[in-house]
Amino acid sequence: MKHLFKYIFLLSFTFFSVACSSDNDEEIDTNPVKIVFYKNADDFALTYDASGTVNQNMRNQAFDLYKQGKWTELEALFKANNLNGGWPPANGGYNIVDDVPIVAGQKFDRYSGAVGNYDGTGIPTLGGSFTSPIINGYVYTFTQRALNQPENKYDFYYEIDVLNNLLSFKSQTADIIPWFNQAGNGKQTMWKIPIDIATGYPKTWNKLAEEGYIKVTIKKSPSGKYNNLAGTVIQ
Repeated sequence: MKHLFKYIFLLSFTFFSVACSSDNDEEIDTNPVKIVFYKNADDFALTYDASGTVNQNMRNQAFDLYKQGKWTELEALFKANNLNGGWPPANGGYNIVDDVPIVAGQKFDRYSGAVGNYDGTGIPTLGGSFTSPIINGYVYTFTQRALNQPENKYDFYYEIDVLNNLLSFKSQTADIIPWFNQAGNGKQTMWKIPIDIATGYPKTWNKLAEEGYIKVTIKKSPSGKYNNLAGTVIQ
């Protein structure tokens, strides 16, 4: 009888432990958003409604979906109401960290076309501000970047090496919102590049290379138009 009681007790304890474990599993927070960068729905709306035409209910709904990481529902809301021209809010990022220094030894990469008209002669002018970090050699996949065009629509894929600690501006880092039927959830670094007084636009990567801050290496031409430029270094 004593052994039977012991067996029943152990069996009951095991069942109780499994039940508790299941309950705990259900309580695990699966929300990917750990940092809510924006103060409120109105602050968040500034990233997609510069004209201030979106009503408060929709602003609140969009902010709630963003905070909960419900990306499919958020994109559907944007498409249905033609918000931000179909682009994601918050510069396409979540878990945003602002004013992050850009330091020597860091490496980034990016897909883009050339700035202005490029006929394949000479070195293309490359611009933009969004990159993905290359960390310990790891390169984010194309789909993790959630770009708005297929990979073969981009003329250039290039790497950016930071050569020194002399940059006068910083960056904003974030995880990437899944969008445009892409997986997202990679990492992005938005460079806060200053205006070039000669052009009235942010400095190009070529200009930053010319000033000695970075080195740009064209790795390939996904569109196939400029395969001859693979390996070209802008420094």
